[in-house]
Amino acid sequence: MKLDRELYRKAYEAYREWSEAADRARPREPLSSAEAWERYAALVAFCWRLCPQPSERQRREKMEALNRYYARVQRLEEWRRRVGKTT
Repeated sequence: MKLDRELYRKAYEAYREWSEAADRARPREPLSSAEAWERYAALVAFCWRLCPQPSERQRREKMEALNRYYARVQRLEEWRRRVGKTT
């Protein structure tokens, strides 16, 4: 099996550059709790911007599913109370 030396070289170079960038991005000293929280909140906000919003149909279906779930939980709880009273 002949290795593609150019492809290997490019992949290794990309990995090295990524590794160096990751090292530069790491803080040299520990973050305060407030600063760590701010970075976390910024990351979450960034991720929410990337995440597509569900359609109206998807939101409606999710709410219907949640309503069915809670109705079943309520029926189960009512059953549990009835059974508990008879024993």
